[in-house]
Amino acid sequence: MDLTRRDILKASTVVAAGLGLQSAGVLKLERAFGLESTAGGLSVIWIQGQSCSGCSVSLLNSIYYDTIDHLLTSTLDLNYHPTIMAAAGRTAQAAAQAAYARGNYVLVVEGAIPTGANGNYCTIWDGMTAQTAVRRYASRASYIVAAGACASFGGMAGGSPNPTGAKSVKAILAQQTGGRHSDDHESDEDHASTPPAFSAPLVNLPGCPVHPDWIVGTIAYILANGKAPSLDANGRPTDFYAETVHSHCPLLGSVEATTLGEGFHCLRGLGCHGPTTYADCPSRKWNSPAAGTPGVSWCVLAGSPCIGCTEPTFPDGMSPFYFGPRVGGA
Repeated sequence: MDLTRRDILKASTVVAAGLGLQSAGVLKLERAFGLESTAGGLSVIWIQGQSCSGCSVSLLNSIYYDTIDHLLTSTLDLNYHPTIMAAAGRTAQAAAQAAYARGNYVLVVEGAIPTGANGNYCTIWDGMTAQTAVRRYASRASYIVAAGACASFGGMAGGSPNPTGAKSVKAILAQQTGGRHSDDHESDEDHASTPPAFSAPLVNLPGCPVHPDWIVGTIAYILANGKAPSLDANGRPTDFYAETVHSHCPLLGSVEATTLGEGFHCLRGLGCHGPTTYADCPSRKWNSPAAGTPGVSWCVLAGSPCIGCTEPTFPDGMSPFYFGPRVGGA
């Protein structure tokens, strides 16, 4: 009996319902059977380096611009993502390699890239290091997105003493020479033609984790305009990182707190880095309850000083995150 793609989707939906999966899960089941979507969409390869996968988890909470379900079924062609795709092993590897062969995709990198031990602290598959993977897949990408503080600037993974030599995506690509690297374990067939040095625009989306709206909004801009959004000096979209957290903080102008939890007071004296941190957290907030609706809270509103996670100097330059109570308000 011949089964159409629609037949497989219907059957997969029943199975997915039993497993508690939504449409994104159905799509991954479909791809596990080797049935690619015919709807097209912006091709995306998502590589994870030295990370906690927090930025992927954050993306799955997208709802303000669009839900992750609709994004994956109607807007994006997510060819490879090691955490949320159903396929594994050779099947997943083949999907990434096929997308590489086609080119013209968005390369998203999550996590810092370790360079110590020839990059072998983090491998993608078959001994290919994250360092090699970023360089290789950047060479045929139309756009490169560093998702999260670690990918953008090194972040927590690159904090002192940084035993793995973790670096940002920008630092790794700056070392690209277009030739073979000492940590390259790919086959001779993969190197039949040497990939050129990258030339695609690099967009940094720092945050620990990155806000889902910053990722989706950036991709939406690329889709609508065919170019990268306007960026600041640190490679961040000015739509999201143009003003300081302090400038729009709801606690601005209130009495300074002398200890945490004492009321709705300014936390600047307790270590808040809002005055030197650029992000739209005060207005965008987190955990949006519905499309087009801002989130319900954010770090400062929850009583925590801003730790400056969108800045290039995070975390070392922002430490300590909390100064402690000031005796007598001094």
